[in-house]
Amino acid sequence: MLTHKSTYLITLALVAILNISVYSQEINIVNLETNSASKNDFAPFVKDSILYFTTNRKHELIKTYLNRDNEWVYRLYKSDILPNEAQAKETPLQNPQLSKLNTASICWSADTSTIVITQNQYSTVKRSKGRQNLLGIFFITNKKGEWSRPSAFKYNSRRNYSNVHPTITPDGKTIYFVSDKPGGIGKADIYESSLVNGEWTEPVNLGRKVNTEGNEVFPFYHSSGKLYFSSEGHNSTGKLDIFYTSKNNGVWSAPIKLEYPINTESNDFSCYIYDSQTEGYFASDRTGNADIFKFNDTYPKFPDASPQIEDNFCFTLFENGPYVSDTLPYKYKWNFGDGATANGLEVDHCFPGPGKYLVELNVVDTLANKDLYTVASYEVNLERTPQIYITAPDTVNIGTSFQLSTDISTLQDFVPTQYFWDFGDGNKAKGVTIHHIFRKKGIYTITCGAISKLDPTDKRSSTRQIVVIE
Repeated sequence: MLTHKSTYLITLALVAILNISVYSQEINIVNLETNSASKNDFAPFVKDSILYFTTNRKHELIKTYLNRDNEWVYRLYKSDILPNEAQAKETPLQNPQLSKLNTASICWSADTSTIVITQNQYSTVKRSKGRQNLLGIFFITNKKGEWSRPSAFKYNSRRNYSNVHPTITPDGKTIYFVSDKPGGIGKADIYESSLVNGEWTEPVNLGRKVNTEGNEVFPFYHSSGKLYFSSEGHNSTGKLDIFYTSKNNGVWSAPIKLEYPINTESNDFSCYIYDSQTEGYFASDRTGNADIFKFNDTYPKFPDASPQIEDNFCFTLFENGPYVSDTLPYKYKWNFGDGATANGLEVDHCFPGPGKYLVELNVVDTLANKDLYTVASYEVNLERTPQIYITAPDTVNIGTSFQLSTDISTLQDFVPTQYFWDFGDGNKAKGVTIHHIFRKKGIYTITCGAISKLDPTDKRSSTRQIVVIE
């Protein structure tokens, strides 16, 4: 059974900060002006151009309660996202249905009909007096802006453990959340529950691929199918770092850690990522207390990329020769300059690749087996289409590393600063030759682009498709 002290620790550790003793993309981060100077701000979520977040600041116009350790309880705030990407003045989220005590970690289903929050299970000071007041998950139905009273998740516990940090899939049929319930893998694990016939199923631990002996917290389900979460395990710095995983055929993939500057030596946690996967928000205590940061991926984009051209070095060659009689012991013989020959006035031939070839058409005496004279002779200069050319297999297997390269690209006088890859699955890389692993089957469009060293406005890019199978 949890003591008053451990209840406080869960409130602070699971709803606030856990103060526990691939290629790096180009990312710009900004500390939001809405952050409190001395209190904690975290758990960002965006809906309808409004940023919602959790904070334990005190508001001068709202009665704010203290917990047993004389700290302000956590409340939900909101701030409009302005057209210039600035933030409007933050204000408390005031709704009579919300608890007067800890209320945190809000999220919506895609159609906005379902809202999920974390809050104390006894919602008022009077009701919680003399009792443990553990945290639980609650559902709110949103009908045309009218919120229903919060409905408790049937697997909450008022005596033994807390359920916190819910995230809901776009269809509203699955939630992922954090619990310190007995029988887990670590101190706090991520669980999954699905809505079947109007009832939430028994929560299932995501297993050791995701959960470690430490804390896994703040899951965020992305529309791409990726599950982002924060962990002090895996290959973290020992404090909280942000990772993502995805489920393939019912199995969670090995978590991948986001790179600097999102993850640092500090606690980095609780993210919201837009559908584009190029911008979003996350929280970090790198400045002392927890602040929310906005990030955007400054990785070069190539919207005008077009499918690469597959060069064809096959031709039909013909000449009008003077000998047309089948009775003469002569024949026409082509020498293509690549070691191959063919007989006849009109022939088809495929050259092995770009280069200069001396092509000759000779008249051959078949009886003497010697060339009589040359009917035609000309130099053929074959060049590749000037483009970034992606060399890669047409088909690969899920979970298998494969190589991609641009080493036979022909850009003439264009000198690239670097080659930038986008794999179409949210991952990127740099380099002439790189390796990648796809985690889901499907048809992916690979983009490779480059920027001129001499003129930053001069960009070249190509695409090609790869089929990923099981």
